[in-house]
Amino acid sequence: MRRKSVQIRKFMLIDSAYKSRILRGGDKVTTIRYGDYEAKPGSEVYLVITPSDTAVAKVRITKVEKKKVRELTNEDAKLDGFSDVKELLRELSKIYGELHGDDEVTIIGFEVVKRFEDGIPLKWLKGGLNYREPEEIARLYLENQEKLNLNREADFILRRIYNEGLGRAVRTFGPKRVQNALLKAYHQLYAEGLI
Repeated sequence: MRRKSVQIRKFMLIDSAYKSRILRGGDKVTTIRYGDYEAKPGSEVYLVITPSDTAVAKVRITKVEKKKVRELTNEDAKLDGFSDVKELLRELSKIYGELHGDDEVTIIGFEVVKRFEDGIPLKWLKGGLNYREPEEIARLYLENQEKLNLNREADFILRRIYNEGLGRAVRTFGPKRVQNALLKAYHQLYAEGLI
C-alpha cells in the first residue's frame, strides 16, 4: 500500500537539534524525509523547530527530489549537515526506524530568506494571524493607524514590536498581552481591507 503524499504549504517542522546548523547558513541546506513529500520550489514556508513549535525562519524551497535510500550519496549527506551517507542513514534510522534500500525518501532543499531572532510561536501564526508576521502587522498598523481604533496599550505594544522586536515586547508585556494586541490589530486591518 502506497503512503499518502505529505504537502508542505505553510510550514516545515525541523528538530531543534538542527536549528543552529540551519541558521548559521550553509551547514544544512536540505532536509531528507522518509516517504513522499510535496513542496513547490520557489515557495516560502516557515521553518518551525520542534518540540517548541516556534518559527525561527522563513525559508524558500529550492528543490524537491525523490530518491531510493540506496541512491543517497555523500553529497546528499553533506548538504543535510552530515559528514557522510553512513552518518545520515544512522540519523534517519533513529527518526524513522530501520530503512531499506528500496524505501523512498524526499530531499527538500531550502535557503533561509528571513531569520526570527526571538522566534514566533506557531500557534500565533496559525491561530488568528493567518500566517502574518508580527513585525508586518505592527508596520501595517503604524502606516494605517488613523483608520484603526486600538486602545493605548495595544498601540504601545505594537510600537514596541515595530521598534524593538517581538522578543522585547514579549519580555516587557508578556506573551498573552502581546498576542492580544496583534490579534486586535490584525482583525482591524483585515476589516479595513488592508491585509
